[in-house]
Amino acid sequence: MAIEDCSKAIALNPNSAASYAIRGASYSFKGQYDLAIEDCNKAIALDPNLPRCYNSRALAYSSKGQYDLAIEDCNKAIALDPNLSPPYGNRALAYSRKGQYDLAVADYDKAISLDPNSADLYYGRGVMYSLKGHYDLAIEDYSRAIVVDPRHCPSYVNRGDAYGRKKQYDKSIEDSSKAISIDPNLAMAYRNRAIAFETTGKLSQSIADWKMAAKLGDEVARKHLSEKFKESWE
Repeated sequence: MAIEDCSKAIALNPNSAASYAIRGASYSFKGQYDLAIEDCNKAIALDPNLPRCYNSRALAYSSKGQYDLAIEDCNKAIALDPNLSPPYGNRALAYSRKGQYDLAVADYDKAISLDPNSADLYYGRGVMYSLKGHYDLAIEDYSRAIVVDPRHCPSYVNRGDAYGRKKQYDKSIEDSSKAISIDPNLAMAYRNRAIAFETTGKLSQSIADWKMAAKLGDEVARKHLSEKFKESWE
């Protein structure tokens, strides 16, 4: 509806930067990133002082793998409004995709200081800690995300993985099971639980989970079933 309404507004007033900005954000939300960028370009041409519009374009650029352009836009958004949380979060995401985890953590820290009730921000920082091998810090952040949103599925999945890497297999199984109860189509949750079951000698349960992960498209699971158990996933 936002796209349709904005299109009508633009037809009436083609110089409305706000209408282009809102429609661009809506396109980005729907995954239509080229259209989002096009509308954000028009909005910025009409009014270069729209921090949220730079942020929307940054998100679209990141989604297209154009991380340097995304970082540039986040920088512009932050320069216009340093107290706006999303540009820090989006810049953190772009830094993370470039493997610059310390810069990403610093941006997540700032974003969280501005918006301490975002499960996605805690989750994002937790992912950075996991990638750096700091599993205790990762678990803390995934737990914070779950406090904010008890149905934040990715946090259960990744906390389960972190527990598994710390050899706390019962907790890994518990978190993986919780994730599956929320969304039964999460291959990674089945894979995490399969690893925990296998490591603790529960082979029949492990094989069942490896097969579920494989059926959901997990190539690691398909390879493991074939090589370790000589089992077909089909």
